[in-house]
Amino acid sequence: MPFAAWIHANDLTDTQTGIIVTGFAVIVFLWIYIRTARSYRKAASARLERLRQTLDLYCRAQGLLGGDAEPAPEEAEHEPESVHFLLQQCKAAPLVTTEMIEAIDAYAKERDASRHGQLERLLDREIRKKIREQASIIRWLDNPGWGTAFWKLVRPAVPFFLLAFVVYWSVQLYGQFQERDFPLLSWTSAELWMRFVSCLAAVVSFYFAVMTPRKDSLRYAYRILALGISAAALAHLAGLWAAPYILALQVVLFACGFGVNPKRSRRDRPYAGSEDLLETDDRKPPRK
Repeated sequence: MPFAAWIHANDLTDTQTGIIVTGFAVIVFLWIYIRTARSYRKAASARLERLRQTLDLYCRAQGLLGGDAEPAPEEAEHEPESVHFLLQQCKAAPLVTTEMIEAIDAYAKERDASRHGQLERLLDREIRKKIREQASIIRWLDNPGWGTAFWKLVRPAVPFFLLAFVVYWSVQLYGQFQERDFPLLSWTSAELWMRFVSCLAAVVSFYFAVMTPRKDSLRYAYRILALGISAAALAHLAGLWAAPYILALQVVLFACGFGVNPKRSRRDRPYAGSEDLLETDDRKPPRK
């Protein structure tokens, strides 16, 4: 039976049909809610494990670099090799940064013991940062505050309501094409499709802003842009005529995301002791 015929044959406001639809919606809601809640807890546990592995390598490397005790005579000749080996292991850490990889590569290239202090300071900074993140995740899992606990309760329900909005707008679009008598290739038809695409963009942007974990300031900028794209869809309440302007505004906001990070990446900038930086220093005239 075609979808249009099924809608006409079944009154959605009928009591029996309403009970069936409500029961189906409850089942879908519970499935999405439980699945989302489990996925977030699983992701947090996986992040903790990656942090543990990274901290284990970093702490061992820092302890070896900054050890106060002098190595035994029979171990002295093997210490540089053990430091090098452990630093190479740090490059394979799950949460290693580009800056750390570049610093380790610079040390491995020259095997200069004077770089131990620089590596130790870099390791100390990374260890402190990851310990703070680890403590934050543990608090979120085991001892959340009132606001965090409430958000943990509400957030798994967000995907269901976003899905409900998509279904509602899809049925609305289908019903408007069935009820109104206008050509398929017309400006009104284009406005209906633009409003539908704009609403879908708002749903995807809201999901991106709310459901994905973002910590750094750059990601907060992306989140603000995504919320702006979602908020722009509220202007559809003004009428169908506003659909082209709203969609154009959303496209402009989306394009602004490409210009949020104008800074050069760490990979593109020379690190301390790199050949590019040394060559630049050699070209400078000596000080008198």
